[in-house]
Parts: sequence; structure tokens; C-alpha cells
Amino acid sequence: MPLMDRFLPSIKGVLEHVEILSRKRGKTANPPRVATIYRDELILNMVTLCFFLTIHSVVPYLSQYAVEIGATEAAVALLGPFFALSALTVRPLSGILADRGWTKRLLAIGAATSAAAQAIYFIAPGPELLYVGRLIQGAAVALFIPASFQAASIGSRETVISSLAWRSTVIGVSFALGPAIGGYVVTHLGYRALFIFSTAMALSASVLSLMINSAKLSRPVVSIDSDEKSLGFMSAGFITALASLLLYSSVYASMTLFLPAYHKEAGLGASYIAIFFTGIAVSSLVSRITFTYVLRVISVEGTAILGMILLSMGYILVSTDPLSHSILYYGIIAGIGSGLAIPSLQIMAITGVPQRRRGTASAIYTAMFDLGNMTGPIMVASIAKTYRDMIGISSYASLVALMPIALLQILRLKRSLNK
Repeated sequence: MPLMDRFLPSIKGVLEHVEILSRKRGKTANPPRVATIYRDELILNMVTLCFFLTIHSVVPYLSQYAVEIGATEAAVALLGPFFALSALTVRPLSGILADRGWTKRLLAIGAATSAAAQAIYFIAPGPELLYVGRLIQGAAVALFIPASFQAASIGSRETVISSLAWRSTVIGVSFALGPAIGGYVVTHLGYRALFIFSTAMALSASVLSLMINSAKLSRPVVSIDSDEKSLGFMSAGFITALASLLLYSSVYASMTLFLPAYHKEAGLGASYIAIFFTGIAVSSLVSRITFTYVLRVISVEGTAILGMILLSMGYILVSTDPLSHSILYYGIIAGIGSGLAIPSLQIMAITGVPQRRRGTASAIYTAMFDLGNMTGPIMVASIAKTYRDMIGISSYASLVALMPIALLQILRLKRSLNK
């Protein structure tokens, strides 16, 4: 019951958001058309929830599973790069296809491909086949996420900010539920039962995406926003968001690989790391729900800076004693920070790009996740030789992710003072 109490405000907010949109658009669209669009938006949120449950229920435990089937520290560090390699290769094509009206098909194919990756994990006898699964999973994410971004980035700046905020909330729900469900399944039923669950979620996302009306995903832009006149891919906001996301994802990929592996090496069970990641996820969800209210007080860039400061503080505190029970509280701080920082970076990146190119923009933006996954763990593992040292380096590296946004704000302040 307490878990439901956490999610009821977000559900209520979604319904209020739909009602507001209905009032705004009711004058220009006939009722059946409006009803179809909102039905499809609800299905799109369900598709997003199922797809990200597939990801978030497995990621915290994949490195532990790799250790169990014989992976060394170096082998665990390669799980992220194999994922990123295929994702980086596929994302550009996915973004272009999303801009050309392939959104629905990309959602369905991406989710089905993710199901195939879970099946590979299930049959893997050793780390080698896990790498194959990671390659397939990377392709699945590269197909799905740009299409999902493109579907949420149609409309004026205010509409896009609201859509991205609610999409971020749905992802936050999956981020909160995923580690908890995954930890419970692993503890009581084992790793292969977890892969059966994640396969079912991926297949559900694929089937649901086929129920979406294609017109919802490719409806024309009825007016040209001021962002059409912007610099697009060369805007300061877009470039800053790319740099910060790259650095953040490098840190996050390293922490999600090396912290669970360190716990496994120390003999701690999966339930402990499950509580840690669930704490991060729930606190992230709470801050994502309040995100639009924070924007009324602080700018998008200011919110991103605040989020990065909290995130860095949480990770650095975790690194002081990674096996301590206190990391559960430090994880909450990091979760609040990520819940503010990630939606802010999304808005900084997407709203500065013309609508007709936002599928490509989302592909470029989300590719930073892949590049961070590919480079972060390898760089950290090349510097440190033990899981404990890898965690320490990763946590302090989170401060670097703050620098691009801080530099952008300093330059803007200097420019305004000169004027």
C-alpha cells in the first residue's frame, strides 16, 4: 500500500495533464480525433513503461549474474561497451527513420529485439554469450528510444516540456519498480526467472505498440515555433546537454557495473543491492514528479546544476564505504539529483532543435548514453584494479559532469553583464 501511495500523485497528475490538453485542443479538433490521440498517448506510456521495466529489472543484476557464471573484473567491465557498440551503430539510422514516419514500427521492432536479448541471457552458459545479448540489447535500445523521444517532442516548447516531463515520470516508475521486482525474482526464483519476466515485458511492449494509431506518431506540426529559427544541433544548449550526458552516463554505467560486482565479491546477497537501487529509483521518481514545479522557481539550466550537485554528493558518499548500510541513504540523495538533472538535460537538448529534426536530435542525444557506457567502465577499469577503487574513481568523476552546464551559465551571465 505505501508503494501505491507514492505512485498515486503521478497518476493523478497525468490525468490532470490530459484534461488540460483536452481543453486546449478541444476548439481545434473534433472529439473522436482527440479521444483517439489521448488513447494512443496512454498506450505509448504503457509501452514505455513495459520496455523500461525490461531494462531496469535486469541491469542491476547482470554483473552479478556474470560473476556467478565465471566473469572476471575485466570481463564485467566489457558488458557496458558491448551494449554501447551496437547502440551507437544503430541510433543514427533509427533517428532518421523516426523523422520519416517509422516511429510505430521502430517501437515494435525495438521491443521485440529486446525480448531476443533476454532470451540470450537466459541460455548463456558463460560471459561470452552475455556479450552477444548485450549487443542485441544495445540495438533494441537504439531502435526504441529515439522513436519514443520523437513521439513526445511534437508541439510547442511548453507542450514538449510537459510531455517530456511526464515521459520522464513513466521512466521513473519503471526505474523504481524494476530493481525491486528484479531483486525479488532473483532472490526467490533465480536469475533465469528474471530473464523470463523481462522477456514477457518486452513482448508486451511490442504488442502494445502495434495498437497505436500511426497518425498520432506522425501528425503534422500546425505552427512554427521560435525554436525553428534556432541554431539546432549547433546551439549551446544542445552541445552542453550532450557533454553533460556523456560524462554522467560514464559514471552511471561504471557504478551500476562495479558496485553490484563488489557486493557479490564480498558475499552480500542480491537483496541488499536491490534495496539500494530501489531507493535511488523511488527518490528519482519523486523528484521527477515535482520537476515541473521546480521549473517555476529555477531555470532549466539551474535545475540541471542542482541535480548534478546532489547526484555527485550521493555517489561520493557511497564511495567512502560501499559495503556500509549508509549507502542506502546516500543513494536517495543521488536519486533526487538524477531525477532533476536528466529531464533538464533532455529539455535543453530537444527544445533547441526544429521539430522536423527531433528524431535525429534524440538519436544523437541518447547516443551519449551509449558512448558513456562504452568508454566509462573501460577507462575506470584501466586506472583501477579492484572494484573498490573503481567505485571511488567513478564517484568523483561525477563532478566533471557538472562542468559543462556551469560553464554555459557562466558564459551567459558574462554576456548579460556585458549587455
